[in-house]
Amino acid sequence: MREEPTSVPFENFAQYYDQFMLRLVNYPVWVEYIIKIFKEHKLSPRTILDVACGTGIPSLLLAQKGYRIIGVDNSQNMLEMFKQKLSNSKYNIQLIHSNIRNFSLPEKVDVAVSFYDSINYLLTEQDLASCFSCVANSLKPSGVFTFDMNSEYCLAIFWGNRETPRKIGNISSIWQNSYDPNTRISTLKLTVFTPDGRAFQEIHKERAYSQTELKSILESVGFVNIEFYSHPSLLTADDTTLRIMIVARKPA
Repeated sequence: MREEPTSVPFENFAQYYDQFMLRLVNYPVWVEYIIKIFKEHKLSPRTILDVACGTGIPSLLLAQKGYRIIGVDNSQNMLEMFKQKLSNSKYNIQLIHSNIRNFSLPEKVDVAVSFYDSINYLLTEQDLASCFSCVANSLKPSGVFTFDMNSEYCLAIFWGNRETPRKIGNISSIWQNSYDPNTRISTLKLTVFTPDGRAFQEIHKERAYSQTELKSILESVGFVNIEFYSHPSLLTADDTTLRIMIVARKPA
């Protein structure tokens, strides 16, 4: 078996991402949950920004419902996988290759979303503030940003320090998690064994933030009316919530 050097997140895994994530995540349910939040907050958006859109699974589901999508992602490889899906489609989707800490849009959008703990990949409060500021600048007045994050309970206890083998079809993988309570960073060493006899590794890092920290950073860039739900419900998140859904509004 040929081993390749450790790569940056989603560099090599991009081509296998959908095969794994479609087994792990019920994306139609997640998209319906987002729409439920829209209704709960009396939103009727036409344009949606998908922050860290990746290969576009939820973006495409939203586009199928008639929304116009702008997707932003820092991984060129993930965007290439997304573009392949758009080659024969008529969906109104625009893709932008940019770091989510430093991007701008050609127009303001009604709402912004982000799926599957993408925001946890921002490892400092400054990075988080930079991203939130870009999102706020991209929203129309009274626009809403809703996104999910893994809680500290999830990263420290549920993920913790463990090794999980996963096999999808003829692709095997090992997911090795470790959590540092000092930095509150969970490190995933992902090893993938491909059908052609290769093996590669990627290092993924996610940081835990408290609700107090998130609220403070969101408010610092101008968001108001910040709420924390226990995903995928409208119940208030608590200390044992695994995945938190955050909803924040830009002032009118």
